[in-house]
Amino acid sequence: MIRFARAFIQALRLTLRGESLTPVHYRPLETWIAAGLTLLDQAESAAAADRIDPAALQLKLDGRATSLDTTLKMLRHNLREEYPRLIRLDDPHSMTVVQSSNLNDQYRVGQFAQSNEISSEPLRRALAELAGHLQKLPEVDLPQSNS
Repeated sequence: MIRFARAFIQALRLTLRGESLTPVHYRPLETWIAAGLTLLDQAESAAAADRIDPAALQLKLDGRATSLDTTLKMLRHNLREEYPRLIRLDDPHSMTVVQSSNLNDQYRVGQFAQSNEISSEPLRRALAELAGHLQKLPEVDLPQSNS
């Protein structure tokens, strides 16, 4: 319990000073994540506006049936949970994991954007824009280790 209190106090101090727990070299990735979440929200809004159930839209990707709903939920999880966790770890391999996961997300979103299963042009455009954003993963200049 004391560990959580210390972490809360540290986070509060950083917030009051206008600082972040994010290491400086990951700030471009943090900005990219925020933009990705905005585009993801827009894609979900486009589906809702056209009364499209993302769970009903399915493609066979890599031999498995995959729904748009699952694809968007996996992407949201990566953007909200997984990538920020990897940033906080600040491990030399964190960016490799982000790149790998992002390639999978980019592939799935791109396949849905190009699919004939999607008849809604606003949804198709929103997915294409999201897939394009995922292709622009920023370069991260990791500091050199002294070991």
